[in-house]
Amino acid sequence: MAKKEATQPVVMAKRISPTAIGAFVVTAFAILVVVLVVAGSGKFFKKPIKFICMFPGDLNGLRIGAPVKFRGVQIGTVSAIKLKLRPSEGQIKPEVKGFPLPVVLELDPAMVTGGGGTGEAFGQAGFEQMLQRGLRAQLSVESLLTGLLYVDLDLHPHAPLNLVLVPGSSPYREIPTVPTTMEAFQEKATAALADFDKIDFQAMAASITDAANSIKSLANSPDLHATLAGLNEATRNLNQTVIAIRTTVNNTGARIDPLLDHLQRNSDEVNTTLKQTRTTLVQLQSTIDPDSPLAVRLNQALDEFTNTAQSLGELTDYLQENPSSLIRGRYVPDQDQAH
Repeated sequence: MAKKEATQPVVMAKRISPTAIGAFVVTAFAILVVVLVVAGSGKFFKKPIKFICMFPGDLNGLRIGAPVKFRGVQIGTVSAIKLKLRPSEGQIKPEVKGFPLPVVLELDPAMVTGGGGTGEAFGQAGFEQMLQRGLRAQLSVESLLTGLLYVDLDLHPHAPLNLVLVPGSSPYREIPTVPTTMEAFQEKATAALADFDKIDFQAMAASITDAANSIKSLANSPDLHATLAGLNEATRNLNQTVIAIRTTVNNTGARIDPLLDHLQRNSDEVNTTLKQTRTTLVQLQSTIDPDSPLAVRLNQALDEFTNTAQSLGELTDYLQENPSSLIRGRYVPDQDQAH
């Protein structure tokens, strides 16, 4: 009897759907694009360098992700805005007043070097050197329409190096802050108002009133009026004496001795008048401010009166010694006469 051959079922290979292959390819391509974008941004290969700033003012308008710029060139972003630091994040110095708010900055070395910087400031020695040169952080307005803020890093050589955190208590290196332009204006205005409040306006008004009363009393002083009247009288006497001398000289005749006697008397009268005038001027000078224009004029008048008295004395002495000069004039040597 013939042996039957065993029959085995034929297994047909399952055909893969083209749709599934296409979906797989598209998904793999999308993943590759995401990987390239993320890798290109450096997220997988860079270690973020974080710093901290303690801002004393209002942080309204500052957002996480806001730019951090150095003189307008972006070098990082704001990574965290907090109300208070945990003990492990830093401790505020006991002497610090107010309520400074911590802002954590994440600076990108690639942005710095890509912009032409050396990146030395990221090292500890370079960072300390930048602090000594005046590296400070300041809040600035990015857009007047939106009111959004960004952190501006710049060199402020004259700004004090005021650190808020206890050195070594924070894993972040601290960048000191400076007030915004508006905050600085407010501080100056507050200081000016404080100084304004210290002014004693009542005492100032009383001083002005006293000065006005003193001027009024001086103007109405009988002594001042009497002194001015005496000065006028002395001036008139002097003018009359000078006129008398001039008339006497013009009417000189042959009698020299009586003329000399008359000139001597007139000279004595002039000297007496000048002494009275000088006494009057000295009295007047003691009642006015030595720096006033009137005092300057009085000093000039005193000098002129002194010179006049001296000249009259010299004239009288010369006429007594040379009485004939009234007729023939003063002797002038031949060599001094005009040719």
